[in-house]
Amino acid sequence: MTRYESKKKMLDWQRTQRLGRRRVDKATKDPVARSKLLQEARLPVSSLGSPSLHSSDGDTGASENITPVQLPSFLLSSPDSESQAPASKPGYSFFTFPPEIRDMIYQYAVQYPACLDLFASYYSQKEKRSRFARSGTKVELHTPTVLLLCKQITREALAILRSQSFVIDRIPPFIHGYHLPLPITDFISIPTLQNIRFFEFKVAVGEGNYGSAHVWRRVLENVLDAWAQKNSVVRLGVMIKLCNLAAEGLWWWELQEYEILVDKINNFEFRHAAKPGTVQYEHWILDVYYAYRTGYRNPLIRMHPDQYIWQGSPMEYV
Repeated sequence: MTRYESKKKMLDWQRTQRLGRRRVDKATKDPVARSKLLQEARLPVSSLGSPSLHSSDGDTGASENITPVQLPSFLLSSPDSESQAPASKPGYSFFTFPPEIRDMIYQYAVQYPACLDLFASYYSQKEKRSRFARSGTKVELHTPTVLLLCKQITREALAILRSQSFVIDRIPPFIHGYHLPLPITDFISIPTLQNIRFFEFKVAVGEGNYGSAHVWRRVLENVLDAWAQKNSVVRLGVMIKLCNLAAEGLWWWELQEYEILVDKINNFEFRHAAKPGTVQYEHWILDVYYAYRTGYRNPLIRMHPDQYIWQGSPMEYV
């Protein structure tokens, strides 16, 4: 990305912010526009996760005639009846359930951990160490128990796990006195990073008095270095959240870091991705109580903070 292209993007972002503010200002004066804006701003925007297992509001009344599914007899039997059953009666196995039922169970039992949980475990382990002991920075990693039961369960559960997206939406913890965060590979092993198929990066640019793009660049470099050796990435979604666009002095440096960050991601797609179009970008402009998505003539507006766009701050660890 050239300097001219990044400056052009900056002008487009500022224009989108003005259009979004104009829509919000119009909504404060017109009740019809206000109700329309509030309805749009509260719509869910997340494309992550699997479809709901419950029926939606738009379902027809045909569901009233559905016959309840007959439960297996071993689920209906009481402990007393089991004690009176003959010893020769065969037991029931988890594999007697249909594959569809087992897949639903795996979706609840096997999930990628959230970054908040990963980084919180670092602080909890750090508190358990003695302050006089020589403490390392590595976090104790473990394999979920469900993946250690048997080969068939491991094979089936891994198929469900690898169909999910792993989201990196927070900067790893800092060591006191050091200006860069811990490597992400201290929390996720390199083989695990190389085997994940669907990724989501949610990067905040322009945060703080000194910017945040240079910190996020270090985090992404750590992941991209692991992927340069081997990767299984099918889709990489990159959400870039733009903060404090009015701070021209801050963005003079942030634009340079933004260029480097985007160039590194594009270089990964060109050299190491399986096919073109693996990387998908999404830009949001954060503006106090609202967030505007770029790339539209009339920008999409969402309430801010939002669970999908805004994931929290380091104050959650205090």
